Amino acid sequence: MVKIRLSARVSAPVEDVYQHVTAFGEDGLLDEEIVHERYSEDIRLDGAEYVYTEDTRIHEDDPSQIITWKCSFDYPNQRVMRAVDSNWSHRTDTFHPDRGFTHWTVMWEIQDNFFRSLIKYFAYKVGTHRSLRRQVINPVIKHFEKDFQ
Repeated sequence: MVKIRLSARVSAPVEDVYQHVTAFGEDGLLDEEIVHERYSEDIRLDGAEYVYTEDTRIHEDDPSQIITWKCSFDYPNQRVMRAVDSNWSHRTDTFHPDRGFTHWTVMWEIQDNFFRSLIKYFAYKVGTHRSLRRQVINPVIKHFEKDFQ
């Protein structure tokens, strides 16, 4: 499997970063409104995993593309999101303490044939990593910089 990875040092304790990124705390999912915003209103517990569906179409006028996600949480160390019966990439977030900061890594495991996976990997290396960093990593860093100052 081809994997894509982004990481950052965030100026906050591991538990705070984990809760902000995942909306999951020591006792389970946090505020219902935040959970619905981050995941979906149809999120439900299925055994040890949370399951929800998401419409992944890019444009409003595109046909609907519903994906089912299964999420497992290991507070405050890791979250794993697996796309069920889909070629969407699985996502794993890991959180480690790092001298007063949190080292946060996001890894996507591309679920496609090897040739397509390589094309996606090279596209990531050429330019997609910047937009992923802007969309995924930077908002979290900015959130905690605001609290840190």
